[in-house]
Amino acid sequence: MTGTHRTPDPRTPDPGTPDPVSAAPVDPDRPVVDARSSQERRAAVEELRADLGETVSELAHRVDVPARVQARREELTAQARDGVDRARSAVDRNAPQVVRERPGAVAAAAVAAVLAVVVVSRVRARRA
Repeated sequence: MTGTHRTPDPRTPDPGTPDPVSAAPVDPDRPVVDARSSQERRAAVEELRADLGETVSELAHRVDVPARVQARREELTAQARDGVDRARSAVDRNAPQVVRERPGAVAAAAVAAVLAVVVVSRVRARRA
């Protein structure tokens, strides 16, 4: 097959080339040499602690399902209340105009609603 030759990825080390860090023998009795100053090491440790703290907080939030459910419930409740408030204000604005424009239709709807309540209550009374 022609065209199957792939160019090696320059980011991937050649498997035949040993890693200079891991190829060096490790002596547990010899201290690790760090070229940074103690102030730089402390700053690095503080940065690492801050990163770990953020990671732990994120993981704790993900694991705390009851708190997430409660927060979502509160969010949805607020959205529902906003929708009800918008609908109520729209009815308050538009209902008087509809009543003035179509009084017969409004009266017929009111009578139909009353009849529906009466029919439902009688059906329930017969079943009881």
